[in-house]
Amino acid sequence: MSDGHARREKPSRYAFSTRGVRFGADDACRGLLYTPDRPTDPPVVVLAPGVGLPWRPTLEATAERLADRGYAALAFDHRGFGNSGEGQLVSPARQRADLDAAIETARSAPEVDGNSLALWGMDLSAGTALAAAAESAAVDAVIARFPVVDGATLLPKWVSPRLRGLATGVVDYPLSVLGRLREVPAECRGKRVPLFGAADAVTAIGADGAATGARAAVGRDPGTTPARSLVKLQGHDVRGSVEELRSPILFVAGEHDSIAPPDAVTALTESVSAASLVQVPTDHYEPLSGGALERTLNHELAFLDTEL
Repeated sequence: MSDGHARREKPSRYAFSTRGVRFGADDACRGLLYTPDRPTDPPVVVLAPGVGLPWRPTLEATAERLADRGYAALAFDHRGFGNSGEGQLVSPARQRADLDAAIETARSAPEVDGNSLALWGMDLSAGTALAAAAESAAVDAVIARFPVVDGATLLPKWVSPRLRGLATGVVDYPLSVLGRLREVPAECRGKRVPLFGAADAVTAIGADGAATGARAAVGRDPGTTPARSLVKLQGHDVRGSVEELRSPILFVAGEHDSIAPPDAVTALTESVSAASLVQVPTDHYEPLSGGALERTLNHELAFLDTEL
């Protein structure tokens, strides 16, 4: 791919339209549906942000590129993140419910062809997308960028901070209930730990470069999460669901990814019958913007062009 393509200008805002959407439990999830001016009744891609990230600063450029290519795109925040509330609780089960609601919202949107639908997810949301595709005939294809199917792999790699974090998470459960009863703001209840940190720190997502990469992706400190997020991640595992996949899947691995190591992504593809794999020379967060986004997204667009 030429450097000129990597520096391609932002798509014209007049090539697509957008509208806000609300869905999920109590309409708590908020997002934006991008619809290209051409074609009419386009295929639709549901975009779920990476763990601990809001969609706007991390997926806006991707949604615009999809619309520029002729795809509708629904990008949204999971409950507790971005414009979908407060607290930043990482709950894989709740995020799966949010994704299921997003799929139904996308399928029923009058601007799109709801019978031609793909899922796009990154790290934990990629694993969630794979599990959803295994259980739903409505999903025609999945792009799993740097997928994480075992939540425990996101936790600190060192035993001591992981155990201390899990112990703090257990304590957080009753304290958070008490805080809710006392009407304490969600971001102030119970025990909290940093969302991102090093592999030797008490944190929810612990890997070398995680905090720096997340901060660069969202343009600020990503903040903290309830400590019980660690307990929820420890118990999350969708590897069994992935083995049931029959939809076409594109797995994307990052050569320098410390959160979803390329060897783990490659091993995951071996259990999926309709899997394709591409490895890109990036870390975990670099392809969310700039030239790395263009290079990575080109592989993903080629896959969508073939499958949708």
